[in-house]
Amino acid sequence: MNVKNRKCIRKLSLKSLYANRRRNLIAIFAIALTTLLFTSMFTIVLSLNASYETYQFRQVGGYAHGTFKDVSPEQAERIAAHPKVKAVGARKAIGITADGVFSKTPAEISYMDANCTKWSYATPTTGRMPESGKEVAMDTTALQLLGVTPELGAEVTVSYSITDKDQTAFTVTDTFTLVGYWDYDELMPVHYINISRDYADDIEAQAVKTGLQPFRTDLNVMLASGTNIQGQMEQVDTDLGYTWDSYTDPNSVRIGVNWGYTLSQLESQLDPELIIAIVAFLLLVIFTGYLIIYNIFQISVAGDIRFYGLLKTIGTTPRQLKRIIRQQALLLCLIGIPAGLLLGYGIGAVLMPVVLRSTQLDAGITTISTSPVIFLGSMLFALLTVLLSCSKPGKMAAKVSPVEAIKYTDAMQTKKKQRSTRGAKLHQMAFANLGRNKKKTVLVVLSLGTVGDTVQCAVCLCGRLQHGEVCILHDLRRFYRQHSRLFPFQPGR
Repeated sequence: MNVKNRKCIRKLSLKSLYANRRRNLIAIFAIALTTLLFTSMFTIVLSLNASYETYQFRQVGGYAHGTFKDVSPEQAERIAAHPKVKAVGARKAIGITADGVFSKTPAEISYMDANCTKWSYATPTTGRMPESGKEVAMDTTALQLLGVTPELGAEVTVSYSITDKDQTAFTVTDTFTLVGYWDYDELMPVHYINISRDYADDIEAQAVKTGLQPFRTDLNVMLASGTNIQGQMEQVDTDLGYTWDSYTDPNSVRIGVNWGYTLSQLESQLDPELIIAIVAFLLLVIFTGYLIIYNIFQISVAGDIRFYGLLKTIGTTPRQLKRIIRQQALLLCLIGIPAGLLLGYGIGAVLMPVVLRSTQLDAGITTISTSPVIFLGSMLFALLTVLLSCSKPGKMAAKVSPVEAIKYTDAMQTKKKQRSTRGAKLHQMAFANLGRNKKKTVLVVLSLGTVGDTVQCAVCLCGRLQHGEVCILHDLRRFYRQHSRLFPFQPGR
């Protein structure tokens, strides 16, 4: 017979909660502590990832998702109109200077539009972008190398080598008017010397008259998502009827992926060992929270076991008893989870610089992630942990009979012990109390120990993901500087 008693069950849950307010505070604290653990860990991991990505972007020279290389105006227009492309930024490199004062770090002379300037960390903090004629913007270190004081309107003389798609041709020396500048970032692989479109077109026309090819224009893009960048860009080429694997086919639009994005690296380098490590870490996180909350609900149900026995005598079914315990847990989550989210995010943000200093990354690039994944993931993990934690106590309450509930005691059956003739001592009483329920003692010790293990595993896992890539970045940057003459321009951007 189906009896509509959900309202009655809900009322019983609320009344039982109200009658045990002190116990509820402990349960709320346990839920908040578990949520705090999840949130602070997600905050640190995602912030560490964001800081690592920022570090790589500065090493690469920009944070655009990718580049469609050597595009014509028509191709650029069609790519910009594709639904997978959110924004585009054009860049035309006309030359490079890697001699004299720029022998250590070369300088690239190019035209960038507003988007490309922003994505390449080349937006002037003082002044503006070049707009016409012989206007120029560059970083303060490049100005100092040229012996120019960073002042708007100053004259800057630059000698550089004209470079087309295939070769370095002749040298040009021109005097420009400084209209903007910014502080140089030591992680950047080159100095950007940005010129106006008018000047770039004029130099290109002169170069074509001497038999050179038109300068190459690259189209940097921001896509709808930072995942599967390679696949998205190939899909754009396919939809527009282009190929991407030929240097000679005029219908080929080659692509370059910004490997600074962690997800794009993981998609191409994910190995079974790393997958197992990530899954094991997530299971450890859930298990840690489970132990914390399970102990609270186990003690709670054990304390109310007589109450549940009385409910069974008046006809309450095992399913209804489980529902009472589950509803109580969800009501406590309404307070514990939001509190844990706020405290966990704050603690994670405070600890992030400390964690970053223990890595190879520069602490000056600390980036605190505001990804919704932090809050949604922590909330779902905490909720899942609470539901798992209250399932076994719910089964225990459902199985106990009214007669057993009256005689229930939390102590386990133990062997008969000899009486001491030396009297009771505090440490003996403490150990004796631990031995009353060895299962509970083991669970408490595990819950305390796994918290530290979880944090240590998080740091080790992040180090596994980042150590190799940071070393490679340093090697590539050093190689580029030592052999810059071999590279008329950077093909990856």
